[in-house]
Amino acid sequence: MKFKFLVQFQHATCVSAISFTLSLAPILSADAGIVRQIAASQLSGQTAENLSLQTVEVWKGHGVSVSFYKTGEVIKKVWLDDPSNIVMDFDGCLEKCSTGIGAGLIHLRRIDKILIPGLPPAENGTHLTVVTESNANAKKIYHFRVVSGSGKPKYSEIEVIGDSIKTKDSAMQPRAKKAIDDSRFITKGMQIALQNKWIASDGELWQRLNQAVSLRSQGADINVVVKEAGVSIELVEKLISLGKNNR
Repeated sequence: MKFKFLVQFQHATCVSAISFTLSLAPILSADAGIVRQIAASQLSGQTAENLSLQTVEVWKGHGVSVSFYKTGEVIKKVWLDDPSNIVMDFDGCLEKCSTGIGAGLIHLRRIDKILIPGLPPAENGTHLTVVTESNANAKKIYHFRVVSGSGKPKYSEIEVIGDSIKTKDSAMQPRAKKAIDDSRFITKGMQIALQNKWIASDGELWQRLNQAVSLRSQGADINVVVKEAGVSIELVEKLISLGKNNR
């Protein structure tokens, strides 16, 4: 069945218009309760510079926790650039806390969007920055992209883990590198489409495309991506081409 979507875009503090015609596939997703692991090098440091921001989806009524327990790091400071529909909580205190009990986990929760005067739209999800400190007093900065999830929740926790083997972009498997490149190009294509007012950000299509970016960045096969996200392969391929040709 063909649907025409006129999509519109949404709205980062510390703690457009043409219609797209596409075939929508049914949304299929895994049961909630799954822990998704991400290597620390994909979120921080030089290796992360060569990758797309790791995406964290947060669903209505189903919060997601970001855990640093496996790395043994203590969370010192956190910034969420657009808090208009995401709120945060912690399992301990952050920097300058008099109790001395440090946090190792951030819980993210969806709320109905609120209007914050002067806050510009977060067109590609909001940026989450986390500063941690190790037992050796070494600080690290981690970066995430937080978006609103659609359909059934796919996981409940993002677990940051240490890297057993240090990897470099040049040593990445060709398939993994192509998946990351594709996710980059889709994101770039979405930005171009938005700037040209071909798409907007507050509709279901935009959320599904964000889900497609998230799945592809994790290495999912492109056919699985379009099926899970519920978008057409033609649309995804057009966005990839648009992103590739406008680097």
